Amino acid sequence: MIDEILSTISGGQARIALRQEGRLVGLIIAGPGAPGTVGTIALGRVKAVLPGLEAAFVDIGAERAGFLSLLPPRGESDEGPRRGESDGGDSEPGGLAPVHEGDEVLVQVTKSAQAGKGAGLTRNVALAGRTLVLTPFQSRIAISRRINEPDQRAALERVMAEIAKPGEGFILRTAARHAGAQALGEDAARLRGLWASIQEERLAASPPHVLYGVTRGLGQVLSDHAHDGLRRILVDDRHAEADAQAFCDSHLPDLGTRIELWDEASPMFEALGVADDIAGALEPQVVLPCGGSLIIEETQALTAIDVNTGRNVGRTSHADTVRATNLEAAAEIPRQLRLRSLGGITVIDFIHMDDEADRDLVLGALMEGLGDDPAFIRAGGISALGLVELARRRGDGPLKERLEEAGG
Repeated sequence: MIDEILSTISGGQARIALRQEGRLVGLIIAGPGAPGTVGTIALGRVKAVLPGLEAAFVDIGAERAGFLSLLPPRGESDEGPRRGESDGGDSEPGGLAPVHEGDEVLVQVTKSAQAGKGAGLTRNVALAGRTLVLTPFQSRIAISRRINEPDQRAALERVMAEIAKPGEGFILRTAARHAGAQALGEDAARLRGLWASIQEERLAASPPHVLYGVTRGLGQVLSDHAHDGLRRILVDDRHAEADAQAFCDSHLPDLGTRIELWDEASPMFEALGVADDIAGALEPQVVLPCGGSLIIEETQALTAIDVNTGRNVGRTSHADTVRATNLEAAAEIPRQLRLRSLGGITVIDFIHMDDEADRDLVLGALMEGLGDDPAFIRAGGISALGLVELARRRGDGPLKERLEEAGG
């Protein structure tokens, strides 16, 4: 879990670092909402329907048309029970009608445009608050998997049964764990108001038109990542300090005393080593403490990670050397995936281990690290060839591409 949030302003642009035990695990580049920004809600125009793919291309005002899958959802969510839905499973949530070429359609961006492809879109709109996510087209109550205590889940379900109106759906975020009924109710009311304003603007809009743009700023980052266990929020700008204080006053009052203003002459990111971590995340090779290394290769189809012993020649046996290298790799790979913002399929080639107990140990270390990654989806076991396949949600795109777009 991150323990520091650092925000610096450079050239009018905010860059916000998420750190854990002094090491960078994520970098967010602030900026105004745009048609292709993940989370953006737009009124689009269907340019073409592809029956063979059960999908459509939709103009949302971005450089390339977005890709909208028309496949039905994959059945029951494992995050919580559905409410008020039919058992058929063939219709889209909320009874969304089929689309045809030329139709207006309300969509939300779920994946940024990457590698020559347009943004990924969905009609299952979701509006995120501090503790809740409103899903107006999916009538269900779902709870974050990170809230895993049965009694607490049951208590939250009872509270939300009173708050949710007929036909509404909500997902309780991890921040809902310690939120009371009043805070949950206030968040629900705010999200209802936001959804109402989006619907009102839609009535007067002509596609393509952005109805709700996501701004990546310190306030949004704090809403998504701040928690009581943060050691500090460090900023180098008075406006950012005020934004952080306003957030803490509203949501986490005890955290307000941990806001610090950077007043050194040297740039914050350089002085604290963040700049070096960013530079390292742009290189294909990562050197492990033991002397081994990771080679990370990104392709359009997948990301390949090769684990090597490198300079780690060991002091006892070959099996001990391999185990130690693989364990360090298993601890570092989750950080690299999150820091580099690598989505889709990743294939990890661990050094071959004959001992099943060693394989289980390495896989356990990998899964423990992935458990802190909110974008992690699932992973398979170690194959006979020493490979592990895992899937991670695509977000705003790889760090390298985002830095290039932001001007380096």
